[in-house]
Amino acid sequence: MVKKGIDVPLISRVIDQLIEKEQWRGGWEAHDHAGSKIKEGEHPEPCAQRLNHLLNKHDCFRKIFTIPEILCGCKLLIKNEFRLSQMILRMPFPGTGLQPWHVDWVPRRKPNEPIRAVLSFLLLDDYYKENGGTSVIPGSHKFLRPPDEDGYTYQEHPDQVFVEAPRGSLIIMDVNLWHRGNRNHNRKRRRHINIHYRDRNIWQQIYFKKELSKKLLDSFTEAELYLLSARDCDPERNEWLYKNRSNFFVKKSNGLLLKLRGL
Repeated sequence: MVKKGIDVPLISRVIDQLIEKEQWRGGWEAHDHAGSKIKEGEHPEPCAQRLNHLLNKHDCFRKIFTIPEILCGCKLLIKNEFRLSQMILRMPFPGTGLQPWHVDWVPRRKPNEPIRAVLSFLLLDDYYKENGGTSVIPGSHKFLRPPDEDGYTYQEHPDQVFVEAPRGSLIIMDVNLWHRGNRNHNRKRRRHINIHYRDRNIWQQIYFKKELSKKLLDSFTEAELYLLSARDCDPERNEWLYKNRSNFFVKKSNGLLLKLRGL
């Protein structure tokens, strides 16, 4: 669907200004959180331009994370209380941009396991196969396994569908859906903003309570602060657990905690 009420031309202009300003540095903020070191002159994703911390960079991004259709999709799919995890830009470079098939969270393993995250894309350019638009595998959100367990990485999939939609469209999907960005063959721009919501019991990719400026936090409504998990009453993040989130024992203990909470 094409989303009304969002100033896509303004957002596009601001994005272009940020790309010009940040260039290869764009997106490194999030990679620093994951423990990666900045490599001078290298993009964090070699085949694509990324931008992160958008809320701190211009007011035009404020309306994006409160789009009603996204919030309704999150309520329908996640069911539990949820919060924004991150909001980033991705733009494949001309002639490249191919991603492996993937899901953007730990895949469900049993049919009764809850959906813990929702992906949404706001398209800033027309989206089609030749400029690297996303492809998906319909029904794969019910496979209960990641693509690599079926041997799928970069190769074509017989059931793949290329998402084609006009500028200003909004795409909402279950995080368990197999998907990937494709190669930008015709060298025309293909920019989208990824709005990623997660169950409130799952760590945020961006710790908004800490990363957003005080001036900006003071300007948000109570509802916006709730969606960012940035109210005074929202618990502080355990930085040790976050930095060691890939540790086997940390993942196991987190999984046990979720089970004890009935999630």
